[in-house]
Amino acid sequence: MKNYISLINNLAQTYNFDLVGISPAQTSKITQLRFEEFLNDNYDAGMNWIREKKEFRKSPKKLWPDAITAIVFGFNYGSSSDSLNDLNKKQLGLIASYARRKDYHDVLKGRLKQIAGKLSSEMNTQVKVFVDTAPLMEKPLAFQAGLGWQGKHTNLVNKKFGSWLLLGTILVAKEIKFNNEHKDNCGSCDKCTQICPTGALDIPYRLDSRKCISYLTIEHKGPISTKLRKLIGNRIFGCDDCLAVCPWNTFAKEAKDLKLYENLKIHLQPLKKWLSFNEKGFREFTSGTPIKRTGYIRIMRNCIIAAGNSNDKNLIEYVKKFLVSKNDVLRGISIWSLRQLMLKKDFDILKNIYFTKEKVKSVKKEWC
Repeated sequence: MKNYISLINNLAQTYNFDLVGISPAQTSKITQLRFEEFLNDNYDAGMNWIREKKEFRKSPKKLWPDAITAIVFGFNYGSSSDSLNDLNKKQLGLIASYARRKDYHDVLKGRLKQIAGKLSSEMNTQVKVFVDTAPLMEKPLAFQAGLGWQGKHTNLVNKKFGSWLLLGTILVAKEIKFNNEHKDNCGSCDKCTQICPTGALDIPYRLDSRKCISYLTIEHKGPISTKLRKLIGNRIFGCDDCLAVCPWNTFAKEAKDLKLYENLKIHLQPLKKWLSFNEKGFREFTSGTPIKRTGYIRIMRNCIIAAGNSNDKNLIEYVKKFLVSKNDVLRGISIWSLRQLMLKKDFDILKNIYFTKEKVKSVKKEWC
């Protein structure tokens, strides 16, 4: 078996990846069992696309039967700002670190395709590229490839880069010498499970998506439960709490890659700016970022919740306009937000105007 390790390492370095490792194109029995438990407990929060292709997720070989080896690449996206400190800036919209830049799916996939082309030519074999868009469990493969370990927050942790790693995978129809699995170095530390504001990590190494702010603000399409709204704070896209508190971040460095450099024009912008956007303005402002894909309705819903948590009465007029939105979710959440911001007598005046006009039961309930 020819040694391709040097070639792979050189290509990873050439295309600005910080880590690379090699794993069998097969997940362990333990990983598959944990995945089944995740689904059985409904921790997928109704994300049907996870269940629909669950057999593919269990094993890369189900996804592509010719796959023998998985080459997993890690990319550091360490931030220049302190996400935990940014939670105190209540009038500003907090965005998860990975989304404060160009959409990494596009950037990393482009680079991996170039690497894959060179590998295919040199190794005379078939290859396939994946960046978090296919039913492939990349974090367990990264663990098997020696890039790090899955922490109690379920994300990959590396001694050098902490919890700030993006992953991409090339499946190869040829055997390459595998790396050893990485040791779990979490020990007795439980900072990530303790800091989670909604209790989504009450069981270490298991994430309940139904409570996770990242899921709620990005994937979830409907109203957000009343009991969770206050806990969202000023997070309008994702949540970094469990990642940011990890002690291994002590050694992490800020990402320097120009293609994925932080766009400070989108991070920590005033909520009044976000709430001023119409749909066209929103698409233009978020163009090229993962935020655009989540869509205007969900982001406005999140911003309205953040406004309600801001204690900033200057935002009342910005939220009021959503009382006449054509979207039920936005009308409903704006009522909750205004209740937090307004004096009761002023809120009751609004209620007298809009309550009888509202025809949707779930929205009407928000007034009560």
